[in-house]
Parts: sequence; C-alpha cells; structure tokens
Amino acid sequence: MADLPQAGGLLRGAGARSVPLARWLTAALVAAGALTVVFPFVWIALTSLKTPPEIQRVPLQLAPDHWGNLENYREVFRRAPFSRFLLNSALLATVSAVSSLVVSALAGYGFAKFRFPGHSVFFFAIIGILMVPFQSVVVPLYLWVSRLGLLDTYLGILAPDLVSVFGVFLMRQAIEVVPDDYIAAARIDGCGEWGIFWRVVLPAVTPALATLAIIKFMWTWNEFFWPLVVVNSPSMKTVTMGLIGFTNMYFIEYNLVTAAAVVSVLPILLIFVILQKWVVQAAVMTGLKG
Repeated sequence: MADLPQAGGLLRGAGARSVPLARWLTAALVAAGALTVVFPFVWIALTSLKTPPEIQRVPLQLAPDHWGNLENYREVFRRAPFSRFLLNSALLATVSAVSSLVVSALAGYGFAKFRFPGHSVFFFAIIGILMVPFQSVVVPLYLWVSRLGLLDTYLGILAPDLVSVFGVFLMRQAIEVVPDDYIAAARIDGCGEWGIFWRVVLPAVTPALATLAIIKFMWTWNEFFWPLVVVNSPSMKTVTMGLIGFTNMYFIEYNLVTAAAVVSVLPILLIFVILQKWVVQAAVMTGLKG
C-alpha cells in the first residue's frame, strides 16, 4: 500500500511529459501543412525572377541568379494590356462583392428573423441551388444573355455573380445568432425594420460581411469559364484570361506566366490581409468549419 503514492507520482510525471510531446507533434504537423500550402507560392514568386535558361537548368535551382530581375514583369505589361485586365477584374469583382453583400444581408435577415408561409421550403430550395453544377446552366444562361444583347459587356460577365447563394446561407447563419432581445428593444424604442437592419443587425454581423466580401471577391477574380464564354474583345478580358495568353499548344513561357500570376494574386492577398481578423471572428460566430 505504501507504494501506491509513489506509483501515482510516476503516472503524473509520465502524463506531464506527454503534454509537451503532444504540443511539439501538433506544432510540427501545423508547420508541415503551412509549408505545403506556402511553398508553391514561394516557388512561383522565385520563378518569376528567373530567365528561361535558369528555369530549365538541371538540377533545379530554387533561388534566381539575380534577385532584382524584374524584366519578366515589364514584359508581361509590354506583351499584353495586362493593366486593362487587372482593371476589368477589379471592377467586376468589386461590383459582384457589393451586390452580393446587399442581397445576401437582406435575404439572410429575412430568413433568420422572420417566419412566413413556406419559410423552410424557400430556404432549402435556395440552398439546393448550391448542388447544381454551373456548367449545366451555361447554355441557357448564354442564350439569355445573348438575347438581351449583353455579350462582351460588363453586365453580361456579371450576370451569374450578382447574387450569391452561399452568401444568403452565410448571412442567415450569422444573423440568426443576433439576440432577438436587441431587435425587440429597438422596436420598442420606435425603430423601423430598416433602422433595425442598418443600426442593429449589420453592425453585429460585420465579421460575416467581411468574410463574404473576401470570398465573393476572390471567386469573381478567379472566374475563368464564364468570361471565356461571353467575352470576345481583348479589352474586356479578365486577369484569368490574360494568363492564358502566355501559353500555347507548343510551349509555355513559365517566366511570364509566373510573373503574371504574382501580379494577379497581389490584390486578393492585400484584401485578405486587411480583413483577416474579421474572417476569424466570423468563423467563430457562425460556427463554420473549414
């Protein structure tokens, strides 16, 4: 019996030693995952500073011979009107994000705080649209846009992106956790529904709005298939279409493709850095899992 306290102390010591080990293993796994995600971007950035002979060198060399070599970036803007492509993508992504924020916030508020006949049916019908592949509706959408004379126009490119079904779902989840007592108190104070929406609901779901803005901006910025269908003139091309201009059926100019890719990633990266703290808050507030 006298050995029992000693045995208990040994077990506690072993448990205490296992906790740092578990933390080290977790940190190692996170670091490995981060390296796996970040390394392709680092490789692209370094490749954009290399000349074609450096890229084709065997064995492969990670670092460029000259770190200040920006000729690839200058050649990107000389070879194609890439600044126009950036402007088009920025305009389309901004309008799409703003439109989705407005519509999604209003629809989310209606589904979260109001009960009306067919409430659940309408909500699940909207969510069901997420399961429909976009490619299955491209032909009728193209015919509709063509009949309206919107081919090769900004509005024609924006047509599928003005409303976000995912945004409706996200805002509904975010607004649902806003306490009903806040809304009831605002009504007692004489605030109308629009006033409640602008002064009570929207400030409470700012993190979700920032998250939706980033996601929608990124989706529209990276969109390739639909612009490829409706755009004909070079002046209406987006960044993703501009990247294809540096490839052909015979060879790929990797030095120019990587330089153009770096330029195209910078706006999204800047927006994410500015709004990242709200993204984390939204994930906690709405219970979303990555």
